[in-house]
Amino acid sequence: MLKNLLSNTYVNIAALLAIPAAFLADIFGTSLAYGVMFIIVLGLLIIGFFDERKKQSLYTSKTIHLPIIFNISNPANSQTALNSLFKILEEEFKNHKENLKKYLNITQNDLIFEYNADIFDENRFIDFLKITKHDIKQLQQRASNNTHLHIIYIGPIANAIAIGTILGTDGVTIYQYNKSTDSYHICLEINNREYKEHIKEFKILDKKIIGKIEDSVTIAIDLASHKIALNKLEEPIIHLQSTLGATIKESKDFIRANKEIYSVINELQQTCSHIKLVYSMPTTIAVLLGMSIQNYWDIELTQFCDGEYKTVIKRLHDIKYYF
Repeated sequence: MLKNLLSNTYVNIAALLAIPAAFLADIFGTSLAYGVMFIIVLGLLIIGFFDERKKQSLYTSKTIHLPIIFNISNPANSQTALNSLFKILEEEFKNHKENLKKYLNITQNDLIFEYNADIFDENRFIDFLKITKHDIKQLQQRASNNTHLHIIYIGPIANAIAIGTILGTDGVTIYQYNKSTDSYHICLEINNREYKEHIKEFKILDKKIIGKIEDSVTIAIDLASHKIALNKLEEPIIHLQSTLGATIKESKDFIRANKEIYSVINELQQTCSHIKLVYSMPTTIAVLLGMSIQNYWDIELTQFCDGEYKTVIKRLHDIKYYF
């Protein structure tokens, strides 16, 4: 508190005024002059104290909003993305960047998680996931209260699902890049567990079964303009195709689509020993799907590369988080 108080604007003004105020009081040479100058300086100190106490209370007793950037093997500038998040957050929380550092010792470097290696180097990427999950937990503990994560994800879809598995929280806002405005905007706000409710009636996806489902299965998720090459996949296949076309616009449709995908996976994992996922979908749904499935089931994540679906993570449930 004392360290923060010494950097408070009102306290600094009081310190700057103290010496000239003393000289002015000497010039007037009356007890009234000394009294007036003393009251002015003391008043500024009191204002500074309560101003600092109010900020301290805000960052130690309220929900802390943490902007987080995940950049996976992408040349985009992570710092630019983080600045965009701070700009949005500071519309509501003035000087948020400065206050996170001042009151919680959280710097910009703490909020950027970059992986610059080969995404198909499974062991290395899993190590990155473990370290990242640990570091985010440390950030949340440093905040010592409820945290709400504001997420920008930059990178391949497969890794977005993996990133989602380390979040496991209700308080998440996911942002999406808008190319036409060259800016990020809120795509989805998560404040409860509705996104992973099991449902039977499908509205967003059309479900088609190709082949006979026995011990293992491939789930092909078509939710974008680039369609999945079903002829490159081994049967049996469950093909989930969007009924909304290539673009999902409404937040409620993102939630609904994820619930339908999750319901299919949840049902299959009870009878199938291994589930392989291939997909063409927005990264927002990928993060949300990762938050839903976590690392509990035998699920394989893939990424389309060089004309084939290559494995990024062979078995999600083999990942053990010990923190």
